[in-house]
Amino acid sequence: MEKFKLYADTKSFYTLLHALCKHGNIEEAENLLLLNKKLFPPETEGFNIILNGWCNISVDITAAKRVWREMAACCIHPDVTSYNHMISCFSKSGDLCGSLKLYDQVKNKGWIPGLEVYNSLVYILARENCMKEAFNLFEKITEAGLKPDTETFNSLIIPLCETGKTEDAWNVLNDMVVKGLSPTIGTYHAFAKVESMEGTLKLIDRMWEAGCGPISDTFLLIIEKFLRLQQSENSLKIWTEMKRHDIEPEPSHYVAMVRGLIDCGWISKARDFNDEMKLKGFCAEPKFERVLKELEAELLTLGRGIEFVVEGALIQEIDTAVL
Repeated sequence: MEKFKLYADTKSFYTLLHALCKHGNIEEAENLLLLNKKLFPPETEGFNIILNGWCNISVDITAAKRVWREMAACCIHPDVTSYNHMISCFSKSGDLCGSLKLYDQVKNKGWIPGLEVYNSLVYILARENCMKEAFNLFEKITEAGLKPDTETFNSLIIPLCETGKTEDAWNVLNDMVVKGLSPTIGTYHAFAKVESMEGTLKLIDRMWEAGCGPISDTFLLIIEKFLRLQQSENSLKIWTEMKRHDIEPEPSHYVAMVRGLIDCGWISKARDFNDEMKLKGFCAEPKFERVLKELEAELLTLGRGIEFVVEGALIQEIDTAVL
């Protein structure tokens, strides 16, 4: 802007802060805001940009509280947007008491909570297993003259899936569709994390029919889930399913398979995927190469140590560790 002799006004300055926060450079944005106090006097809008970064992008409650105190030090009064960001952060951090306390402050100030606040509170209540309160608050959204959106329903579905209440989560999803709202990738991914193999395959088909995936990240999430559960066969079936949906495996998929198969003891299969990864021009993980060589050498040694001599009824002693 200096090169082209353009004047940097508050709007352009805030645009820069937004861009920095959006891409995770929140600390740099905060420092820039504080270092330019003389040129751009502190305002609630500027601090809200930084709060949004810490609260919704980084979800760092400690940093968010620090910015809140800095606002007070600069005699900047938080507005309803400031409270929205903080309630969101407290909810995502699992602080139910803090979320409700801030919500009460918003009500006491005579402000009307926005849909974002309700979504955050519904999420934390459901996450903390306060289902009756969560559904009651859900009903209050309409009473407040607001219309629940996809994020509102996800605020119920995601914690329901996380706590194993998949049947309730499906009921919420069906209600969501009846009300004319379309599930998002995030909605389906919540179910993908907890469904059985049969349920996962049905979910993939449902996503396909709805025109909402499955995408590369969907299969990565599912593959990692089954490997974490020591269900190697299911992870291999999902790999085949991924190709059926014309999703080309990426390095992250191969890394997940090699690591998971090693952990499950499927050394031969892990080697096959590692070799295929290199054949496609992807960089193999040096630590996997080393581990595979060590395990293969160990298996070879154990194999040679097991000799059965039938003639003479002689059986070589086998190490108890092998047994």
